[in-house]
Amino acid sequence: MSAGYACDKQNASPRWGILGAGGISNDFCASLIGNGSCISAVSARDVVKAQDFAKKVNAPSAYSTYEDLVKDPAVDVVYIGTIHTMHAPHTKMALEAGKHVLCEKPLGVNEAEVKELIALARAKGLFLMEGMWTRFFPAVRKAREVLASGEIGEPRYVQGDFGFVAPAHESHRLWDPKQAGGAMLDIGCYVLQAATLAFGPTLPQQIKCTGQLSATGVDKEGCISMTWENKGSASLVFSLTTNTPEQVTIICSQGNIRLHGPAHCTEKLTVAKEESRGKFTETDFKYELPRCPEGQTINYPNSEGFLYEVQAVEKALRGGKLECQEFPLDESLVVVQLMDEYRKQLGVVYPFEK
Repeated sequence: MSAGYACDKQNASPRWGILGAGGISNDFCASLIGNGSCISAVSARDVVKAQDFAKKVNAPSAYSTYEDLVKDPAVDVVYIGTIHTMHAPHTKMALEAGKHVLCEKPLGVNEAEVKELIALARAKGLFLMEGMWTRFFPAVRKAREVLASGEIGEPRYVQGDFGFVAPAHESHRLWDPKQAGGAMLDIGCYVLQAATLAFGPTLPQQIKCTGQLSATGVDKEGCISMTWENKGSASLVFSLTTNTPEQVTIICSQGNIRLHGPAHCTEKLTVAKEESRGKFTETDFKYELPRCPEGQTINYPNSEGFLYEVQAVEKALRGGKLECQEFPLDESLVVVQLMDEYRKQLGVVYPFEK
């Protein structure tokens, strides 16, 4: 069983601190272990949970406060896997402590939070990235390569969906406005990034949004349509009330690209080149995900794919880079601006924003 590198000064791997011990942090650590990375410390609000988590991921230090973790001199980069509403304050705390940060999406629940974090990271000369792991999957990298090559022309239209049936009880975080619940912040961001992948990290000139609210006042399903003048349009749907095929299609002037479901962590890409009206020549690209390390378990589909994000972040840190080109901070800012506009049109306002 691979248990990660020993966390010593001779190890060239960045030393990770894991802030939060929930399901997503568990899955991320499984990929750190699979990569042979150094997990130097973990933290949870409960000391027993922190100790149990540290034992599972072979981390030498366990903390019952997040403040102690970011102060640990044996931590170079902090992974933040806490709830949405705490992403911004925890990221800020880590940056102020001089740590590089990879924060789970969303980086912040609104534009103001994201802008503050970007400014702080740049002022301190620290690495910061929103954990949009989708961008690092080989199939998505291939899609970017095809788009850049121009072999099927220019992107004209993006269609995307993402939906699953969320737990019914209203106390669940997905339905809780105090925890920034709702479909957009949890899964809508994935289809938004498909549009900015195609058209670039700029705001569209037209944005029209519709959706339905839950009894608690958050969005349970929604649709956003956007147009970038002289480029193209996107039509995106997302839902916490139904399972969808979860596919993304990027239609170009001379063909199309299909990211097969689950598109946010896809293993398969189809590139279709136009031959004539309604006739295409298709080529499939299939990528086998890495195996989960022996002795580890994961909570979410295709979480083994966190490995690609881990490798990209560590490469950036070793190279002295402060952002990853696959999902730069300026794109995080555009995505949160789109999420804000969507919530504004639907009337979703979280209690802490009033």
